Amino acid sequence: MRIIITENKLDRVISKWLSKNYSKMDIYDHDNQPWHLYVDKNGEVIFLYQNNDKELYVAKSVIKFLYNIFSIDEKQIQSICGNWFEEHKGLKTYKTLSWNFDDDWKKVVRWETKKRLVK
Repeated sequence: MRIIITENKLDRVISKWLSKNYSKMDIYDHDNQPWHLYVDKNGEVIFLYQNNDKELYVAKSVIKFLYNIFSIDEKQIQSICGNWFEEHKGLKTYKTLSWNFDDDWKKVVRWETKKRLVK
């Protein structure tokens, strides 16, 4: 059996999922760089927002997960994530891309966490 979901409803379903999973994240800035990391409760980098260019990078793992569930293309998922981010974080995004946040990014988060604990 196939279920057809309108694009508007699909956007709302994905937005609700993003809100449920990522509305409460820690935000890290690194040595006054023009970007911020948004990290979930498991220490995973989910978003990177560049202040200067107003670009949003979404974790590939999130994009892949949503693609596997809804079978919509990456650009559409990026667009939905960008709109959700603007609405919930209040930051304008001109471009939304996906990014593979590897272990090096986790090191940045651990370093920033350590700095916060020292202060």
